[in-house]
Amino acid sequence: MWSKMLFSDKPIVNYAQRLRRLRHVASGFLMILLVPFGALMYLGYQQLEKNNLNQYQVEASSLIEITNRILFKRRMLTNTLPVEAFDYYQQVFNPITRQSQRVLSPLSQLETAQPISWLAIKGLIGYFQYDSEGQFNSPVWPNPLSADERASADKDRANQQAPTPELKPDLSQKPDTELIMRKSAALNIYQIVSQSNEIQTMLRQGLKVDKQLFNVTFDVADYLIFYRVVSVAQQNRIQGYVVDRRPHLSQLFTELLQQSRFASPTLLTLEEVNYTHQIAYFFYENSADGQVQVSQPLQLDRQLQQQAIYSSRLRWPYSGYSVSLSTSTLPMTSVMMYSSVFIMLLMITILAACYGFYRLGVKQLALAEQRLNFVSSVSHELKTPLTSIRMYAEMLKEGTVISTAHQQDYYQFIYGESERLTRLINNILQLSALNNQQQNVQPEYTQLTILQDIIRSKTSTIIDKNSFVQNMIMEIADPEKVLLLVEQDAFAQVIINITDNTVKFFDQQKINDASRQKIDFTFRYHPKNKQMVQLEIRDYGEGITVEQQSKIFELFYRGGNELTRTTQGTGIGLALVNELVMAQQGEVKVERKAPGLAMLLSFQAKLRLTPMANLLHNKC
Repeated sequence: MWSKMLFSDKPIVNYAQRLRRLRHVASGFLMILLVPFGALMYLGYQQLEKNNLNQYQVEASSLIEITNRILFKRRMLTNTLPVEAFDYYQQVFNPITRQSQRVLSPLSQLETAQPISWLAIKGLIGYFQYDSEGQFNSPVWPNPLSADERASADKDRANQQAPTPELKPDLSQKPDTELIMRKSAALNIYQIVSQSNEIQTMLRQGLKVDKQLFNVTFDVADYLIFYRVVSVAQQNRIQGYVVDRRPHLSQLFTELLQQSRFASPTLLTLEEVNYTHQIAYFFYENSADGQVQVSQPLQLDRQLQQQAIYSSRLRWPYSGYSVSLSTSTLPMTSVMMYSSVFIMLLMITILAACYGFYRLGVKQLALAEQRLNFVSSVSHELKTPLTSIRMYAEMLKEGTVISTAHQQDYYQFIYGESERLTRLINNILQLSALNNQQQNVQPEYTQLTILQDIIRSKTSTIIDKNSFVQNMIMEIADPEKVLLLVEQDAFAQVIINITDNTVKFFDQQKINDASRQKIDFTFRYHPKNKQMVQLEIRDYGEGITVEQQSKIFELFYRGGNELTRTTQGTGIGLALVNELVMAQQGEVKVERKAPGLAMLLSFQAKLRLTPMANLLHNKC
């Protein structure tokens, strides 16, 4: 269907219109292929990116899950703290003496980094306790803080000053420095806890015991306050401890990120969403040596938030915190890389195939155009001489030409034109036979001197008729001993076609130089292959262009426009030369000269043995 549409021989569709139609059809066909392929490629790549993102999300989800488990484990450990340990003194039963004795609570140590060997709370500030009447005390100070001390601490907090404790005489036996530090620590813990609206609300509404498990409040900036309501000596109390948020959570997420495996730099954002809206950033990256580095940048790089990976809230009681992970761009996995390479190769293949089909269509159009030109040129080549032959024959038949000399001229003209028509028809028939493999050229080794005689005899008529000079040059010593692998008839046909083509395209009016009306036939050994002999047929005409040089042996090719061309020819002479030379196991090339053109014919060669050499060869 398309071939009928593209290559239809309707007169209204010329070569330019067919070429334009071919371009439209080729462009449409390419779009039909590229649009669904592009959509498929896009969806496939999106799926690969989704799979890559899913891997990151699984890693991020595992990170959050581990975080929840560690936080749960830490809270469960603190739930084991005995209720009696929140007083400065603790009654301990001695099984040996069977008496109770008063000892310092393990929570009374001023060093809060590790007050208890099995319980290490990162960022710990200190422990506290409220009774049902609102009295505050800390295990680091033996007595509850009085109303005046609490008021003074509240005043200092309002003025953003450090607490100024007063020494008490009942602890005068201890160093003054330790007493000051203990009193200051207790007042500092009170200042922090008193800022918690949730704790103060519980004190005002009454304390109710609920499972005695630690909960956490986030309503004080920079701190986490863990608390529980317990019953001690039939009295309800609030017990808890205060930790600094930054070291408490930074250590946890830093350690967890160091154990993660992300292929690209990743940003973890930790945000308190209910009260303070404080945000902490953790930046994960792999160094050049393969080590994992985790840092806490003070300024956020917005590019690291372009691709969201995973977001979730922590479990109770840390549900006030939201954790999200993001990165700039997801790296290409090996599957994505291989898929991209395959897609690119497939795209290149499609484009190359479409371009190949387009070029094939252009060549078919050009071939159709050349065939039309061939029909036109053959018609011209046949019509003109036949008309002349008929005219001269009628004049001779009617006896119009009485002079014997004129009659001989007319006979000679009729003979020459008929000979040219014979060569034209023979060329067409011989080319058709070669293309259809109906003619079998059988070359055999022929003496070089015989080929020289063939050149002289076959080209003399054409050269003499057009006032040309033939130069035979031999650059081979002892040419009578050299044999070339040729078929004499095919060789003669090649020489005649090249000579006729040379004479035909020599523009005498434009060149206007009689010394250039010559043809050189030069025999020499091949410059690269010593097993071959090269015949150079050189003319001194206008020569050809680079574009014509690349197309000169194409079938039906003739330079210029068929409608304006003045030279005779059909465009098959040099194509036949190329076919005949290859059939004789030779090669033909064209070389531009200044001035003129050279046809380089190369044939297989060997030396002829002398009778004595033949005798020695037979004996061997």
